Amino acid sequence: MWSLWRGMSQLQRDVLLAALIGVGWFLALAVVSDSSLRPANPSVSVVTGLFLVITVAVGRSLPRTTLVFVALLYPFVYAAAGTGLASQAGIDVFGQPVIANAALQSEIHLVPLLVVGYVAAASGVRRFTCLFFTMGSLAGLMIGLPTVVALVLANSDVVISRRYRNLPTDLYSLYGYIDVSLFVFAEALIGGMVLLGANALRRRKSMLVLENRNAELVRLRKIEAERVAAAERTRIARDLHDVVSHHMSAVVIRAQAADRVADQNPAALREAVRWIITSGKEALTAMRETVRVLNTASPGGGAETAPVPDLSDVARMGDRLKAVGVDVTMNLPTRSRELTSATDLTAVRIIQEALTNVMVHAKASAAQVSWQSGPQGELLTIDDNGSGGPPPVNVLETARRSESGRGNGLIGMRERALAVGGTLAVAAGPLGGWRVQAWLPPQR
Repeated sequence: MWSLWRGMSQLQRDVLLAALIGVGWFLALAVVSDSSLRPANPSVSVVTGLFLVITVAVGRSLPRTTLVFVALLYPFVYAAAGTGLASQAGIDVFGQPVIANAALQSEIHLVPLLVVGYVAAASGVRRFTCLFFTMGSLAGLMIGLPTVVALVLANSDVVISRRYRNLPTDLYSLYGYIDVSLFVFAEALIGGMVLLGANALRRRKSMLVLENRNAELVRLRKIEAERVAAAERTRIARDLHDVVSHHMSAVVIRAQAADRVADQNPAALREAVRWIITSGKEALTAMRETVRVLNTASPGGGAETAPVPDLSDVARMGDRLKAVGVDVTMNLPTRSRELTSATDLTAVRIIQEALTNVMVHAKASAAQVSWQSGPQGELLTIDDNGSGGPPPVNVLETARRSESGRGNGLIGMRERALAVGGTLAVAAGPLGGWRVQAWLPPQR
């Protein structure tokens, strides 16, 4: 049932609700009319019910039209039924009225004006317009029409006056005929309903604004989550690239060298195999530590499981290059603590990638690594004597990633430096090869 109701349009819901209200109203009126509680003039209750049904049915769909229609016609139709003019025209509803009266028969007959004022204000009609029509309509119903009747009857012959003996026949008798306190209360009640409708409109607009803002926040949160996930994937990809590239490059180069001397020097082959086994285990351990950050099942599985290198790991990087024939000189800072800050980790990864490039691409026989740490930040300098010549102009800007992975090293080092607020430059070095130099801001 609820799903059926939600599937209806606003007009369909209003018409259905108006039909239910109309059935209930007229059934109650029929029951009351056959009892001792029968009203003196049931026809005015019929008029009230009809205008109430019309207001509920189309009030929200046509608020301005409904407001003007009800405000202008309701007092006249109500007065016609109340004074007996309807019965004279042949309209007989629930029997002939016992009395002829131009006043408000019951406070419940204010319902059409209350409802139309609330609905119009809640549908966006200006409050002043709603108050003007509804309060003016009530004034016409309770004061204006009886005044017109009194003026007409005061200038009529005696026959007409006898027929409408319950109506005021002059302006003097009108003061006792009109309930001023009820009029003031009714006007205040209508004004309150209009203001209540305007407040409902304001709250609905506020809710719409909040819903739009919430939807925008959800969208931005989704975008931010995707950005964070992409950044994390990039970071993990860099770590995997650095670990795999550095260790596996050394293993491959050492294996190729051992293969060349296998027949002439079996002892060198066995030594190379043992070295490869050791390096392979180190590589496997480093890869496992790096991949462990992907384990989201364990709480706090991000930073706590990330591999934490130290200066001894940096020294072993030089040892690997020495094992494949590159003489590496290390000038590292003296530290007893672990390299846990973002700046330290970035420095280690830049040195690792630069040495990998020396090992794989530079065709160098010697390299120098300098890590100067001070209040102004961390200064990293990696030089080699490679025979490939100086780097091209704007080599960092022209480096591009490809499916083979070429270009990942330079781009990765630059992105790592920029991520912590540092800089990275590649130029010709004093040893005849390349110089990779990075400056990283002081640790926080």
